[in-house]
Amino acid sequence: MLVYFLAGVLGYLVIALLTARVGYGIERSRIIAEEGYWHTDEDPLEHFSAHGRSVTAVQAFVYGLAWPVVVPVYCLYRCAALIIMARPPRTRYEQARRAEALDARIRELEESLERYE
Repeated sequence: MLVYFLAGVLGYLVIALLTARVGYGIERSRIIAEEGYWHTDEDPLEHFSAHGRSVTAVQAFVYGLAWPVVVPVYCLYRCAALIIMARPPRTRYEQARRAEALDARIRELEESLERYE
């Protein structure tokens, strides 16, 4: 009985550490990408190392401890986002912009064809 309990606790901790590691990587990437917009005069990686590293590590640790909730919710979120944002119908603005781009490409191809004739 004790062996099963210890195996369960060990499994929980291993999955918690893996979840924390993945969560840290995701948050780190997101914060570094956004740092370029917030602080244009500083290196985003150095700014993250100085200011956001510990907060991100604590957040990832909490994600790791709550992995039975976090992992299914994150997977559900990703699936829902994929389904919802897959291919929305184009607006009139997008249709007009696409038509203009196609017309420009057709003109470019016609001009290049005329050069070779």
